[in-house]
Amino acid sequence: TTVEKKYLRLTSAPDPRTVRPEPLLKQAIDRVRGRLIEFGDERGQEQYIYLWEQMKSVRQDLTVQRIRNDFTVGVYEMHARICLEYDDQAELKQCQAQLQQLYEEGLGSREGQREFLAYSLLYNVGKQADNNVADLMKDLSADDRSDKYISHALQVRAAAQLGNYCAFFRLYSDAPGHSGYVMDTFIGRERFAALRRICRAYQPSVPLAAVSDA
Repeated sequence: TTVEKKYLRLTSAPDPRTVRPEPLLKQAIDRVRGRLIEFGDERGQEQYIYLWEQMKSVRQDLTVQRIRNDFTVGVYEMHARICLEYDDQAELKQCQAQLQQLYEEGLGSREGQREFLAYSLLYNVGKQADNNVADLMKDLSADDRSDKYISHALQVRAAAQLGNYCAFFRLYSDAPGHSGYVMDTFIGRERFAALRRICRAYQPSVPLAAVSDA
């Protein structure tokens, strides 16, 4: 059995000879991490096809062996971050759904749970889904709120609600982890709204230099 394997959708029981055991899957993930570093800032289709195929095949081998442990959580968290970088919303939702189940089973770290909870908060802020945001916030502990990811997401929510665009764009520039990728999904709308407000306030004109940093 090789370390890397193409992803093929199963239509029958898998051949046990082609299913990689957990130690080999860990090697496969290490290799994907290495390739991510090699890719650097490249974000082309070729790079994503490789990453998608390898992560899906690792997930498949975990599933057929019913391996559900902290390594499994790490695989889904890693794939979710890759999806954020490449803006694959469909695959991201699959990863998030699995992560929610794994977290509910008591797997993974509290730090990882908080990171992805923050991404969910930001996503719903972007969708202007206030009820969903409220539901996510109601069970937050003081420790949760002090976490750098969740604290940032809550500050983004407050800035968006108040129309505080100076604070909003500072938070975008200083976004921790992959929070900036989530904010990319609604940054254009917020920038346009900010420019409209600025233009109304400074009629008949506003110097370009005054808004160029936004």
